[in-house]
Amino acid sequence: MASIDNITVEDFKNLFTRDFPYLPLYIEGKAYFKDDIVYVEPNFYKCLTDGTTTAPPSESWELTNDSIDNYISDADIERAFAEAKINFNPDFFKDDETAIMVFCYLAAHYLVIDLNNAQNPLALGFMGFTQSKSVGSVSESYGIPQWMLNNQMLSAYAQTGYGRKYLSLIQPYLIGNIIYTPGRVYFG
Repeated sequence: MASIDNITVEDFKNLFTRDFPYLPLYIEGKAYFKDDIVYVEPNFYKCLTDGTTTAPPSESWELTNDSIDNYISDADIERAFAEAKINFNPDFFKDDETAIMVFCYLAAHYLVIDLNNAQNPLALGFMGFTQSKSVGSVSESYGIPQWMLNNQMLSAYAQTGYGRKYLSLIQPYLIGNIIYTPGRVYFG
């Protein structure tokens, strides 16, 4: 049986390196280049020269206007982990590596839901799925697989691409198998 007890925020960030705008914390010893932005509590700094290895504030950095609200923090990811743990069964998987990868997709789903709720806190309820959208001569249409929509529990995960990916990864584990074993009853 697999476990997600050892999952870390770094596991999440390594799987989704390009998916989310993570808070750009300054890393000691890393070389920074012109226009790189870093966060050193409580401020953001913009690099002024290529190959900078000194920590801000210094002559190689200038204070810049930005907000931590524009980035995903470790606390946001940890909150998504806590939410995902409520609905995740690691016993589906034989190894920790697979369980952690699938769990990260579920956590990403919850992270996106949290971000959407934070951006529009007054939006009430589930809005449904776009089947068709058009503006002028441009149109877009897509559908959610019927097996996702037919299940009241699973259809909620179809709201995000990460949730749909999660469902596609657990789909084989949602099908029960029945094995026939011949035997007999002895009355003696």
